[in-house]
Amino acid sequence: MDQMRRGLMGVIAAVAASGSIKEALAASAPTLAEHPMVARVWHGRTPLDKAEEYRQYLFDVGVKKIATLPGNRGVQMMVAKNAEQGEFMVISYWDSVDAIKGYAGADYTKVHDLSRDKDFLIDKESLVHHFDLDVNLWQS
Repeated sequence: MDQMRRGLMGVIAAVAASGSIKEALAASAPTLAEHPMVARVWHGRTPLDKAEEYRQYLFDVGVKKIATLPGNRGVQMMVAKNAEQGEFMVISYWDSVDAIKGYAGADYTKVHDLSRDKDFLIDKESLVHHFDLDVNLWQS
């Protein structure tokens, strides 16, 4: 067992000396992006009794499609429920505004409605918001 420990310690020392550990730790530190991706943020609300059905619909028809579009780098769907309603947020990540325009058209700040949104959503919002993604750090 001591021989195994000494062997492992030798490997760890060699890796540390090579700088690999330092590089790995530095890679997990937040940095500002030189050429940030663009985050597209959509928000909507449903009555509580329609929230679960809309959740599945939004995933099947919206999120899955977004994930396949050229220039898309990822997508997240968030759901919160209270006693009266379901609240949804979709954040999609894009290479550029031009990539978003390829999906949403020249007037890319307008909401790209799904065909059944009118059956679910309360007070539909007409605009989506866009942000430069300056820092993107995920801790595992």
